[in-house]
Amino acid sequence: MTVWWPLPKGLDAVLLPAGEWWDAVRVPAYLGEGVLTRLGSASGAVIRDPYGSRLYWLVEPESAQEWSFCEFAAVQVLGEASWVTVPPSSRLQPPGPHWAVPCTPAGSLTSTAALHAALHATITQTLGPRPGPAPSRQAAPTRERR
Repeated sequence: MTVWWPLPKGLDAVLLPAGEWWDAVRVPAYLGEGVLTRLGSASGAVIRDPYGSRLYWLVEPESAQEWSFCEFAAVQVLGEASWVTVPPSSRLQPPGPHWAVPCTPAGSLTSTAALHAALHATITQTLGPRPGPAPSRQAAPTRERR
């Protein structure tokens, strides 16, 4: 999926607002590497932040706002009112933030559905299955004794 946005030029990374051209999904590197492997060529552009040990996938704005993963996964969707450090298109290696998967005219955004599935599978494999909220228990009807 492609979207036009002002990819930084020059040598320096710049702060760009999430929620305008894309939202960013921030994933800790220990999970993100597995997600990259699962997505393979289906991944759109990915920013690697070696200082924060995180990877950022760019997705369609507001397409992932309802996501919910266990708190231990530390996955965050960054939309409006969030800023992301975006490296110039030429920065593919450290130091600093760089493109783990380059942003190209052919594909800058990752499919939200594909990313969600890869995240879910990687989190389950890495952290193990996590129980959801306990189902509410209804009191069993009581019989009246005579």
